[in-house]
Amino acid sequence: MTEDLTPASLETFLLEWRPLPNEEYAAAYRYQEFMYCMKELVILFQKRHRELVDLIRAEGLLSDEFLLEIPTDHVVNTDLLKDELPDVYDSLVFIQPSDAKRFVGLKNLYQLSIEAAGRDRVAAVERVNLLDLKKVLPAQEAAKYVTTVPHESLIRVVRTAE
Repeated sequence: MTEDLTPASLETFLLEWRPLPNEEYAAAYRYQEFMYCMKELVILFQKRHRELVDLIRAEGLLSDEFLLEIPTDHVVNTDLLKDELPDVYDSLVFIQPSDAKRFVGLKNLYQLSIEAAGRDRVAAVERVNLLDLKKVLPAQEAAKYVTTVPHESLIRVVRTAE
């Protein structure tokens, strides 16, 4: 029987194939290359997995070794609840924040938030969109109000020489 596939076993396999350099920058760069490849592989593997699952379902394929398990979620039948218990429906119904933003707009949501939570609470999370600022001010003036902050999740090592 073969060893189970785990992140650790895959890392071992990759590092045997492409050992890490001793220098920290070069080692970080190698891991960065691995991460890029893994990100692209996830997309490819998800596509291939979906194609195979679709084939299994479309052809009604069976296996002695495997079973296609389709998880389910419990969700409220809102139409039935609204018809049979309208008061309960009315007391529980809501919309997702992204839908509220689409229906009402960010500025109106901002005003509603101030009315509901008070200016002090809202002030702690206020934002101004950079593109909106650039639309209302000339570029040089807008630049005065823009700062640069590190984007930790996008840190990368860049090769400067071959």
